[in-house]
Amino acid sequence: MSLTGPPAGRFGDPGGDPGRRGRFSRHESRMLRLSIMGVIAVALLVTLVVRLWYLQVVASEQFAAQAVENIIRSVPEPAPRGRIFDVRGRELVGNRTVNVVTMDAFVLRDQIGGTQRERLALELARQLSRSGVLTKSLRLTEAMADPGYGPFDRIPLAVGVSDEIKVFLAERNEEFPGVEVVQRTQRVYPYGDLAAHVLGYIDTITAEELEARPNHPKRYGTVDEIGKSGVELAFEDILRGVPGWREIEVDNVGNVVSERGYRPPQPGTDVVLTIDADLQALVEAELQAGLSEARERGGESADEQFAAFPAPAGAAVALDPRTGNILAMASYPSYDPRVFIGGISEDEFAAFLHPGRHAPLNNRAIQGVYAPGSTMKPITSYAALSAGLLGPDGFLRVDQTTQDPGFHVLADCLGACEFENPGRTPNGDVDLRMAITVSSDVYFYKLAEQFARRSGYVEDQIQITARDFGFGRTTGVALPFEHAGLVPDAEIKRARHNANPEAFPDPGWRTGDTINISIGQGDLGVTPLQLAHSFTAFANGGTLYLPNIAVAMIDPISGAAVNEIGPRESSRIYAPPDVLAPILDGMRGATTLRAGERAGTAYSAFQNFPHDQWPVAGKTGTAEVVGRADSALFVGFGPLPEPRYVVAALLEEAGFGGEAAAPVVRRVLEAVARDRVPEAPVEIPRQDLAASQLPQGGAL
Repeated sequence: MSLTGPPAGRFGDPGGDPGRRGRFSRHESRMLRLSIMGVIAVALLVTLVVRLWYLQVVASEQFAAQAVENIIRSVPEPAPRGRIFDVRGRELVGNRTVNVVTMDAFVLRDQIGGTQRERLALELARQLSRSGVLTKSLRLTEAMADPGYGPFDRIPLAVGVSDEIKVFLAERNEEFPGVEVVQRTQRVYPYGDLAAHVLGYIDTITAEELEARPNHPKRYGTVDEIGKSGVELAFEDILRGVPGWREIEVDNVGNVVSERGYRPPQPGTDVVLTIDADLQALVEAELQAGLSEARERGGESADEQFAAFPAPAGAAVALDPRTGNILAMASYPSYDPRVFIGGISEDEFAAFLHPGRHAPLNNRAIQGVYAPGSTMKPITSYAALSAGLLGPDGFLRVDQTTQDPGFHVLADCLGACEFENPGRTPNGDVDLRMAITVSSDVYFYKLAEQFARRSGYVEDQIQITARDFGFGRTTGVALPFEHAGLVPDAEIKRARHNANPEAFPDPGWRTGDTINISIGQGDLGVTPLQLAHSFTAFANGGTLYLPNIAVAMIDPISGAAVNEIGPRESSRIYAPPDVLAPILDGMRGATTLRAGERAGTAYSAFQNFPHDQWPVAGKTGTAEVVGRADSALFVGFGPLPEPRYVVAALLEEAGFGGEAAAPVVRRVLEAVARDRVPEAPVEIPRQDLAASQLPQGGAL
């Protein structure tokens, strides 16, 4: 037996007990696994702690803000627009509170799918129609899908619903999620469609209009309405109020939990116009009557080329020549601004543009451009008198007569050299006064020719004078889309030729062009407002005022006038008595039959008019239009010698001015002269201003 040491494997030698070696390995493996699991647990715990620290410390403000936004919403509250009154303080456009069915765009986007949306629209349309508000489900679906609405807007679906349907929908919010009936102010028109072109209309703001007002102090939103035409557009910044807001807390389905803050809206400023509602209604009625009479007259006096007068449209304007205030402005055909309440579809708007409707949205009084015809002759007369061509020391004397055989042949002329009166009617011997009274074209042909023939005179003196009387530029009236008209001259004619030689083959200015301008033909174009405006200088002795459409702005809360608009003189025309007298005398004769003289062109229209108490002067015009019947014009003013009214009427394709337009003006002036202007009919109750709130305590 060996004495060299302990037995092999005793203390873990590989050669030792195999059973003991296996038990130690299992223990070691278990410890290893526990160590690994501990490391993983610690790593997870550290990750969780870090994440909690990030959420609670680093990102706490961000997530807190998001959480608040989910439950706190700021809802804008539209402000009532300012009201519009006539010069006597009578409400032309007001507001009323109505129930509007709306859809919450936030709920619509997050909780209502396409199929459910269609079912919701169908059922909502059914219930609204049953309540009396006829509604198509397709229109509701289109409104819900309109990308122009913001994510937190309340999309308007139906306007003017009853309180019963409001209760019905409120009790069924689960069936109609996101649908709520809110109260909004809506435009109301006590006089119906009276003065539609002056007042204009409002409609939902477009994306382009919204982009043009990014930081507007009165804040516009995608569901807001904005003025589109007339006073509503021209005075948009004044009429629009300041929107309020309501801060509310809502649950996850959009139901209101509580109100956290509120700022009431501030109504817009009221506007008082120069328009007199009674006179406006009279002018509109007489304009329509004149057009109807022209159509009924048919072939009795129509040109042989035309079997009848279509007389589809026209315009009329009444001004106060002492101030420039517009007392009435009518355009036909017209439209009803109430059709735009609650919005209008593209198809409905397109119907206004159909050629057969003759552009009812256009205000022909400021947008229509027409040849003035013989209403230009007083201005041509002034050009000759002021330039010295006519007068005591001029080439021609005022009382010097010339023979009017019905035509005039232009001297030294090549081409079309003969110019004639309508129907080639002769007028015999005429001087300036009689030429205006009987509207002798031949007299003015000869007069205009002298500007080109005589040395020392400016050939375009007639155009210069026309511009002095306001032609060729806008009048400055505070209404949108006013046209400047056109006073042609050599430069304009050459530019037109260079731009389009086929349409304008002749680049040179001819004496015949000047002759055409002298009687209001050729390319000369004016608006009815420009025409009435120019005659105020004859009526008041030479002053031109910027035409006013408003006289004051009224604070709706205090009732105090925040701004008053008085007469605004734009220019003066040198008009001594010896210059104006023969022109006024000729226009006075146009409406009368004086002893020993010939009847004026408007005598028939003004028979039995109270001339003794209310003398009137005026001028007829008949404008030729290629391919169409003549347009009729007349401008009259009175009472002389200090006129308070200037009235101009233009009737498209209605024949001679003395037959069609003069009777319209006569009936308007006679009603004023006899104090028989009827009251404008009121369709619904109105809220008038107190007399103390009007400028100078009352109407002008």
